[in-house]
Amino acid sequence: MKRRITNNEFGIESKAGRIEQACARYGVGRTTMRNIAREAGAEVKVGKCYLINFSKVDAFIDSISE
Repeated sequence: MKRRITNNEFGIESKAGRIEQACARYGVGRTTMRNIAREAGAEVKVGKCYLINFSKVDAFIDSISE
């Protein structure tokens, strides 16, 4: 798999990202991240591109951790 550059040179926090970015952000593996995204309703599919909405995942994690 080809690795993508994920650095944001403008310092803007992105609202959604690829699976690799989400795994690094939340410290979980790919399968676990897909399961969390599905439960949170945070999956965004644009053609073949699979993105995860970080705002929805953050809210979901906050709700289950209380």
